[in-house]
Amino acid sequence: MNPALMERTYTVEGCTFYTKHRKGNKCATIIFEAGYGFSSDTWQPILPDIDEDLGLFSYDRAGLGNSGPSGKKRTADQMVKELKALLEAADITPPYLFVAHSFGAVIARLFASRYHDDIIGMVLLDPACEDQEQKVLPLLPEKAQEDYYKQFSLEASHEEFKQSLKRLKQEEKHLGAAPLLVLSAGRRSAAMKNAHHEWLKLHSRLLSLSHQSGWIQAKNSSHLIHFDEPHIVQLAIYDVWYAAQQHRFVYQTAN
Repeated sequence: MNPALMERTYTVEGCTFYTKHRKGNKCATIIFEAGYGFSSDTWQPILPDIDEDLGLFSYDRAGLGNSGPSGKKRTADQMVKELKALLEAADITPPYLFVAHSFGAVIARLFASRYHDDIIGMVLLDPACEDQEQKVLPLLPEKAQEDYYKQFSLEASHEEFKQSLKRLKQEEKHLGAAPLLVLSAGRRSAAMKNAHHEWLKLHSRLLSLSHQSGWIQAKNSSHLIHFDEPHIVQLAIYDVWYAAQQHRFVYQTAN
């Protein structure tokens, strides 16, 4: 039976953060970065079944879940600063393996660009991409575009979100041999066909960020892959973990 996650709060960058942490028997810790507007509860379908050998760390970003509000800008730049300070306060030492969903992937990639040597692998779940507003947004049906803009009352504003994408583009660095798996949602309506096609093209471009990269389409999943097909996410985590142990491993693209 997996040991329980320890719940703690830490105050860093002028904000109180709620965390869940479990030390593992291996040197690495998996850092879970939720999507836009989601608290750490979003990982509940995944966390209980992760092998106890691996350390786990999840948290609520400022203003979400059980974390307090922040008076600072809600950009990925600031969120990376907060995460770095939070990991240090909680004594969570590298190396880190990131599992990040949607907007969380922007934060994870920016963190990896700034602290390259701390990262041994990444699993990105239907990740937001820096060119999505130019390539995908115009192809969405009118109602979907309206919903897209309305969501920006949950966490960062739309302007802060755009700043986050811009900063990622400016600072992006190659992951080197650190393995990367990109998982894309497979379910979409007929009206979303063209937008979804462009979404997948953006995901395919992410594969160039690592010498060990692979792509999986979760055919029965919506944007919330970790809810719809958690077993695929769990397998992806183990694939990246084992690949990180042996640099000769090369992923095969999966459909």
